[in-house]
Amino acid sequence: MILERLKASWLVALLLLVGYAAAAQAVLHKDLKKDFGALGNGRANDHAAFVRAADFFNQRAKTPAGAGRAVLHIPAGVYRIGQPNTSSLGDALSFVGCRNLSIVGADSATTEIRYADSLRYGAFDPTTHAVYESPKAFFTEWSWGVGGGIAMSLQDCENVQVTNLTINGNSEHLLVGGHWGDTGIQQSFDGIFVRNSRHVRLSKLAVHHFGRDGIQVLSHLAKKLDDPAQEDILLENSRFDYNGRQGLSITGVNGLRAVNCSFSHTGRVVIPALGKPLYSNPGAGVDIEPEGGYVANVRLENCRFVDNAGQGIVSDRYGDGPPTTKNIVIRNCLLWGITNWSAWVRQTDFLFENCRIYGAFVTGCALRTEATRFVGCTFEDRPYHGQPAYGQHLVYSNKEARAMSFTNCRFVGTRNGLLYAATAAADSASAFRLQNCTFVLNQAEPPLGVDNLLTNVVFSGVTTVEGGPQRATPAPASFGLGTAEAEKSIVVRSGGQLRLLAPGCRYLVQNGLTIGQPGARGAARVLVGPDNILALKQVPGKEPELYIGPQAQLVIKKGGALELPPHTQVTIAGQLLIEDGAYFFQDPQAKVITTGRGKLHLVQGALRSKHPELSAAYSQASTD
Repeated sequence: MILERLKASWLVALLLLVGYAAAAQAVLHKDLKKDFGALGNGRANDHAAFVRAADFFNQRAKTPAGAGRAVLHIPAGVYRIGQPNTSSLGDALSFVGCRNLSIVGADSATTEIRYADSLRYGAFDPTTHAVYESPKAFFTEWSWGVGGGIAMSLQDCENVQVTNLTINGNSEHLLVGGHWGDTGIQQSFDGIFVRNSRHVRLSKLAVHHFGRDGIQVLSHLAKKLDDPAQEDILLENSRFDYNGRQGLSITGVNGLRAVNCSFSHTGRVVIPALGKPLYSNPGAGVDIEPEGGYVANVRLENCRFVDNAGQGIVSDRYGDGPPTTKNIVIRNCLLWGITNWSAWVRQTDFLFENCRIYGAFVTGCALRTEATRFVGCTFEDRPYHGQPAYGQHLVYSNKEARAMSFTNCRFVGTRNGLLYAATAAADSASAFRLQNCTFVLNQAEPPLGVDNLLTNVVFSGVTTVEGGPQRATPAPASFGLGTAEAEKSIVVRSGGQLRLLAPGCRYLVQNGLTIGQPGARGAARVLVGPDNILALKQVPGKEPELYIGPQAQLVIKKGGALELPPHTQVTIAGQLLIEDGAYFFQDPQAKVITTGRGKLHLVQGALRSKHPELSAAYSQASTD
């Protein structure tokens, strides 16, 4: 009898345990229309329904039930939010401390949260509510600023998913006031704001036409740059286009991925009443700018940064403080600058991998140990819908960066120059690195007043300069190599090749060229093709040297030329080969010295003169 009672008690306890477990695993489903009173008919204002929904889940988060999974369903429809305002609007969906929550629309094509027409945004007189344009360039009087709020914010949340929604800021129908902040309007009016949250997934969203940002991520959870605890923020299969300041602002995060997303056309929405676009600085596709914290472990993959009023990607760095960015990878992305730089990067530890960069990249990181790197990228000045790409060069870095590297990259110039690359310092450790790169001169017309410059570079692998199909009748193209600040600042490493094959080019070497280092293994080789000139530049008070190492070779092909002006020197420890029909000019005050097994080999038929047509063309160009 006692045994039967014990069995019965055990069975009851087991059933209760199973019931509690089932209850704990149950998912709470709420419907924005049925449970919170939204209509979603495109006419009624549903702002209050969104506020009620957020309040419900925020209160739930304070109870034990808040740990359970919950879903807010937003059925198909158009949900108008916001209302004509004289002061800043509040947020619509403001979630605080929520866990295990999903906000799910029917799909982004049929489920739209849209801001109402005629909302104020910018600086307004707080008494008369008239538009106010301050005479001050930097204007930040809070009582005069009117913001649009945030459509959806996640603060101190964990394990939140948002999917299948369009969030439309409707900026083309704003009542825009005067500027507020430094440039444009720096008042809040964002689609999504993620603050101090973990494990957030945003997918299949279209967040567009906001006054400020499509999305901003700002977290200070990481207490150091290499904090092992990452936040795990994921943006995927989404568009953050046609916003006023940024598609995405990353102002603090440790661990963010954006996959198959677009951050394009920022600052391109024209306000009819103004007759000009709504634009606030920096107007970028993505801005990576730590604010009082760190940005680390960021991956932007298969994304588009196209036709932004500002840069496609911008990450500026101010002062000489310790690094605040780390492990930023842009992979398989398209960056296309039409009226501004495709990318502007001064921050630390950026890697561009297999990207198409149409337009121009500018600057690079000044810290040698945190240098900007490019692997497998294509740089091209390709036009966009008939508009020329921005910039005079594909890469422009003027004494700002150190140790920037390009590996397996391709540079195609159809209209502009290729590189203007001057390092921040002349020492060898600061030199830019070019490995296995190809440069294609494909200009149908010569770029006027645009010369290519490489002041401090190490070449390795096989680097080739070649002509493209549009360059049928080559016009003279000039490359400056080296700097007066350092000797032998252009180096072709042992085992490397530099092939100068694009017709009509002159390579003017200032202060020396080293082909293969003494004692190094592996043969280095420089080949000067037909209708190319390699010339040392005469430098007052100096004697620039062309050094050919023990296993190195400099070959001047038929129709190519090597020119040695006064007070220059060639030291040959390897081989200098002037082929039949090649040009070799040595001024009487220039020296050619052989050492060890070095040899100058002038093949029968080599011409002891300057290249007649090219030298004359460059002489004429220098006097024009």
